[in-house]
Amino acid sequence: MTELNLISQLEENLKAFIKLIPVESLSSQWQLEVQLFYAGESAGKTSFNLYGYNREEAEAIARGVKQNSFLMKEIDEYLWGDSD
Repeated sequence: MTELNLISQLEENLKAFIKLIPVESLSSQWQLEVQLFYAGESAGKTSFNLYGYNREEAEAIARGVKQNSFLMKEIDEYLWGDSD
């Protein structure tokens, strides 16, 4: 199995390099790594474990991060959670 690499515009100044990595020992587990860039500067890296998805489903999640309200909420909290 090979990994999937994508670049996605999440918001006006927020871009993400997204890497979907299969977990070798489990065919239905994936690691979704999201490296964030705000206004061209590195803003950090976070990851998510995806359980119970086949390859097509996991790729659809990776390609649709911007449309996934749960993932976007987690990314927002990662970026801005301590700024209150």
